[in-house]
Amino acid sequence: MSNNIKIIVSAVIMAVVVSLLFLVVPITGTFVVSYIFALIAIAGIASGLYAFGKSETTKAPQGHAFVYTAVVYAIISVIFSVIACVATLSTTWTVIVHVAILAIFVIRIITLTAGSEYINKVEKVAEEKHKEFQKEKEGYWK
Repeated sequence: MSNNIKIIVSAVIMAVVVSLLFLVVPITGTFVVSYIFALIAIAGIASGLYAFGKSETTKAPQGHAFVYTAVVYAIISVIFSVIACVATLSTTWTVIVHVAILAIFVIRIITLTAGSEYINKVEKVAEEKHKEFQKEKEGYWK
């Protein structure tokens, strides 16, 4: 079983588990909004795992931050969803707060991407300088 299939199967299992809440929790507008954002969080985790190591910006250790950010977003989103459902917040406020939380994490991912690109540029320059140093070192004692 390839890693991509494992990621997809895990995401589907998480979505099914979240969907089982429809059997237990009274279905309100707040719950539906929370459910949608829970599915977004699951998709974020799955896409973070899928992208991990696939490109220059998601190689370890930088790529680990993408997965970590997706997991932290999912945890915060679920905690707020529980609070919103228990405290019976209005649907409008639930949407506003969920969008604000998502925006904060999207900004974080954008900054992680920029930082990762910068790290890759610095690594390439350092590698070139190291190669030049090795060439000079080889001819030093001759």
